[in-house]
Amino acid sequence: MAEVVTDPNSYLLQLDAFPCALDAPLIASAPTAVAVTGNVGNIDLADINVYEPERNSDKHVTQTVQYAVREAGYIAKMENLLREGQKLLASLYSYRSCSRAIPQVQNDQINKQDMYRATYEVLQPEVAKMQKFMAFRDSAISTVVDVFADMIPEMSEKDFFASTDLLTTCAAVLDMFVIMDAMKNIKGSMNNDFSMFRRAVQSSGKEMNEDETIMQHKLYSFLANQDQYSSELKNALLKLAPTYEEIIVDMLETCADQVEHGRHLLPQTKHKYLRAMSFGLYLLDKEGDDNDINKRKKFKLERFGKIFRTCPVVPLFADQYVSLSTIYSKAPHLTANKWEDADDVNQRVTLSRYYNIINHVDTARADYSEYMTHLKRTMNSLRLLMKVNGALTPAECTTVYNTVAQGVTLLANLSTKVLEQSAWKYANPVNPQITKHIPSDVLSYELAVRYNYSTQEKRALIEFIAMIKNLSAALLGLERPFVVAIHHHIYYDSQNFAKSNLGDYLTHLSKKKKATSTIIKHLRDVAYDGSASEEDAASKSRKEGKSMQTLSEGDAPARLNPISQTQLHFVRTLLDYCFSEKAKGMKGTGLMREKDFKDSQVNEVGEFLKRSDIYLAMLDIEGTVRQLSDLSDLWFKEFYLELSKKVQFPISMSLPWILTEYMLECNDLEMLQYIFYPFELYNDAANRTLNKLRSRFIYDEITAEVSLCFDQLIFKLSQKVFQHFKKAASCMVLAPDLKVESDPAHMELPLDAYDDILAQKQYRLLGRSLNVGQLIGGMMNQYIRKSIDTAISRYEGSDLTYIVDLDTLLCSAQMTHQLFSERVSLDPFDDMLAEIDDSVSLSAANGRIVTHTAREIINDFVPNFCYNNVTNRFLRGPVSYVQESTRHSFPKAPLMYLYGSKALSVAFGAQNSLFKEFIGAPHFRTLVRWIGRHGVAVMIAELSKHVDGIVKNTMTAYINVISKGTPQTMKLPLFEYGTSGTFEYFAAHLKPLITYRDLKSEVLQAFREVGNAVITVKTFEDVLALDETLRETQTVETTSPEADTAYAQLRDFDPLFNTEEYPLPFREWVQNTQIWYAPKPPTALLGPFLDRLRATLESVGDDWQAEGHLENPRAFFRIWSALQFTFCVPSVGEGKVIRELFGEGLSWAGCTFIHLLGQSDVYTAFDFNNHILSVQRADRKAAHLTFGFGQYGGTTTAAGVTEKSTIGVDLTGMAAGSAAAAATTATAAGLRADVIQFLESAAFYQNVNEEVFAALFGMQAVA
Repeated sequence: MAEVVTDPNSYLLQLDAFPCALDAPLIASAPTAVAVTGNVGNIDLADINVYEPERNSDKHVTQTVQYAVREAGYIAKMENLLREGQKLLASLYSYRSCSRAIPQVQNDQINKQDMYRATYEVLQPEVAKMQKFMAFRDSAISTVVDVFADMIPEMSEKDFFASTDLLTTCAAVLDMFVIMDAMKNIKGSMNNDFSMFRRAVQSSGKEMNEDETIMQHKLYSFLANQDQYSSELKNALLKLAPTYEEIIVDMLETCADQVEHGRHLLPQTKHKYLRAMSFGLYLLDKEGDDNDINKRKKFKLERFGKIFRTCPVVPLFADQYVSLSTIYSKAPHLTANKWEDADDVNQRVTLSRYYNIINHVDTARADYSEYMTHLKRTMNSLRLLMKVNGALTPAECTTVYNTVAQGVTLLANLSTKVLEQSAWKYANPVNPQITKHIPSDVLSYELAVRYNYSTQEKRALIEFIAMIKNLSAALLGLERPFVVAIHHHIYYDSQNFAKSNLGDYLTHLSKKKKATSTIIKHLRDVAYDGSASEEDAASKSRKEGKSMQTLSEGDAPARLNPISQTQLHFVRTLLDYCFSEKAKGMKGTGLMREKDFKDSQVNEVGEFLKRSDIYLAMLDIEGTVRQLSDLSDLWFKEFYLELSKKVQFPISMSLPWILTEYMLECNDLEMLQYIFYPFELYNDAANRTLNKLRSRFIYDEITAEVSLCFDQLIFKLSQKVFQHFKKAASCMVLAPDLKVESDPAHMELPLDAYDDILAQKQYRLLGRSLNVGQLIGGMMNQYIRKSIDTAISRYEGSDLTYIVDLDTLLCSAQMTHQLFSERVSLDPFDDMLAEIDDSVSLSAANGRIVTHTAREIINDFVPNFCYNNVTNRFLRGPVSYVQESTRHSFPKAPLMYLYGSKALSVAFGAQNSLFKEFIGAPHFRTLVRWIGRHGVAVMIAELSKHVDGIVKNTMTAYINVISKGTPQTMKLPLFEYGTSGTFEYFAAHLKPLITYRDLKSEVLQAFREVGNAVITVKTFEDVLALDETLRETQTVETTSPEADTAYAQLRDFDPLFNTEEYPLPFREWVQNTQIWYAPKPPTALLGPFLDRLRATLESVGDDWQAEGHLENPRAFFRIWSALQFTFCVPSVGEGKVIRELFGEGLSWAGCTFIHLLGQSDVYTAFDFNNHILSVQRADRKAAHLTFGFGQYGGTTTAAGVTEKSTIGVDLTGMAAGSAAAAATTATAAGLRADVIQFLESAAFYQNVNEEVFAALFGMQAVA
């Protein structure tokens, strides 16, 4: 049984079924695979001899074919000349002066001779290059003259004429002469190098033979005189017979036909025809009125003028351009302004409209969108047909060919527009005297590039580059079956033409017995693969009206290599000889002047020749597309480096970076999809440098510029991406009511704007594969770290109220991290925060946030803030009795590290300003969120240490002073004293304490700090209890009995799935989960804190002697009663109320000490203020007065009614309000104003004491 051989393509097609994780949106050109490229069929027509007829063939066909063979030899010689010229052009373009790098030899220099010899050795290779250029001039002129000389007899004696292929090749050679002259003329560095070389030869005493001396003289003349190639060629052609002019005239007409009818695929081909026409006119025009080209009647000169007026400036080579008038104006009778008037404003406006692609971008965009839609739709439908039928039919191959050919034509048009605009910009630099922002020391390259593109032109150019690269990527991405379909179509088309059309022509000629029939027969034999019987059947089918395409479907399978270069050239050449207007048979013979072929047949051949113009290009579709998408001319700058005498230009003058920078600065998210396309110019330039110019130093310059520009791109793009996500994150964090007031532009930020960029995992640049998302992710890690550091640094430069700003900044950074990490992998935010906060540092016990918070609480918050028991808030006191806390300087930061924009910063400033005047529960909740439980423990420990220090050091030192200022006996005055008498009684006994100098700054300040510390610990406990309650509420489903039953079932999964040996089996996981989510009692903070404070009081018991015996004058309840009476006396505040200066932390401190010392009951019974208030209530004159919370909760009126006020009233008005109330009540009760103020304060603190004792006893009961 025969073994079945599987088609290898089937294995390749199976790869399409596998998904690729690296698939990413196409926002750059298609990557170039590592492969050998080249046209294997390009063998300079060396195999054309195989198409010669047999020896016994007709004489007419023999002579015609032999001439075609000789003509192919001429074309091969000129093609070889063109290849050699291209190599020299590459070497000449990349030539740079060596003399500028060689130090000048001084006359008094000791090693002068050594320097001259070294100079000679360095410049000898460069002079050898110059000699090659000169030798090529002679060989090129000789080749052209030989070809023309050989063709003159053929044309004059045998009625042959040059074919279209030969004429287009002649145009390419003449164009090469134009480029050579232009290139040599600008390379002044060669003259400098040769001058230094001659000086080194003469000064070093080197002996030269006669041949070397003659060579130097010739080389000197070659370098000194311009236009050596064109002038020497013209002089050489003048020595030939005048018939050579017919060849040039035919070439001009052919080039004009090609340009007018658009029969050119590559933009370089169009420009080649234009330059060749200009040079051809120069060659035809000679000295003397008789040779005036304007008087020639063989061709219409105005035809060429019309073409030149349409496109007067064309690219020459890389960054060089040429104005066609500079070529043809060298002719004696053609001036530069014959067809181009520089002063004609209308003409310049018309040309500017033609060259500037901004005028064509709308049309190009529409054509591109329409074609891409058509391409995808067509290819998708053909893929489905291939899956069903297994192969494409001839009709479907034609569809593929036409679709791809349409795309190639569109690609050629787009590239032509871009290259021609570049040449126009080079030829028309901006005028620095008109444009004001251009500096005075501007370089010519800047005028041509940097300042010569408007914003709209940059945008249009970027779009054109993107369309070119996307279209080329789509064409290069065609699957192999479609490429094969292109080859099959060419085969079908050529075979159909040979089978049907040539068969008809042969029948037609045979009937009329024309000599041309033998040529057509030989041509049919060469072109058609089938037999003569098949050709006759095809001819008969055509006569019967059957379809040619249907006839081809039953034929043998098409060849993969449909037609060779030589075969195609042979067919086209013979068709040209038979059907051209110059052909003998087409001039008409006999009485009726009948031509060999009908007009319809001539049109059919013309259509075939037009179709076959691009056969070779379509066969090498990859090379054609890459050549069409090559925009390296936009980067090269050797001409301007030579002109400016610079080694290199900065990247700010490089067009790729100018376009990239424009996209980064235009704030247009739509343009960002094109961000990588300008870098494709570097890929094109590098490919051309390596494969054509073969210049190592230019490639090194490209590599260096790309490295710098790409680093800048990633840096700026990362900033832009970060700022975008920072704005979006800040908008999410911002309070909803403030979003309306902020800039609306920030409220709608598309989060997917950068997804295509971040998805680029394998972006190809100069052969390197770059993960753009990873690079930007690395920068984002840095920016997020910097944002965290900025937030913490600003917090370290502020007081505790800035904790709200720290919260919004960190939340914004965290949300930024969350949004971006959904697209690119980033370091965990908690790890970043821990790293920047130094909470994982070996050199720091606590993080920066915890450390600064503890410092602020101890040094600023506890000593300087006043607690309001009604609002449960701390307000900064009007007077500070401690040294001002030192902080880091408040750093300034860019907006990108804050909230992303100025508008959002203003909005957050307005939001956070609500929390700047106080410290309360929102601040403590924020503290707990960012310092964590460990940080809370640190705060409690620091407060405990601080309170221990106050009790042991400050209070112990002043306890004796306070005890001396209190009554030594605990005898309370009788009620008969009345309110005023009782007040005066205690005021007299406590006068030493009332007038004590350090009462406020030391004693009361110490009690305020202790009280604030106790309140702070209690607030932390309340916040944590609320947080734990919320967590228990959220996990109630996990800890419910039903959940326990479900978890119990999970324990039995280990035997079922054999997971006992796993690192975390089901049973262990269930146990851990139940432990983690089990209900826990709230965390107790105040209890342990008070226990430590109780221990501290016990440790100072010997010094204080504060036991609560009634006979003990140092009992703390007596000391605190005296202190409380003292700070209720209005004169102690010196114009301010004590509770305004110290807040209610005083009561919390005193009551806490009394509670811990077990003196609550005795204090309540024997407190001075309570006794005075009891006397007031029993006093007949003052019993009608009712005292409330004063400015904290209400005001006392003459009628005894307490009016409630708004929480959070400014304390600065307290004294004035109390004075006004006192004045009112004094009149009604007969009491002095200071007594009224005292009673109001005493009543207020009595209420506060009750609340404090209730809180302490409640906490004790819970414990």
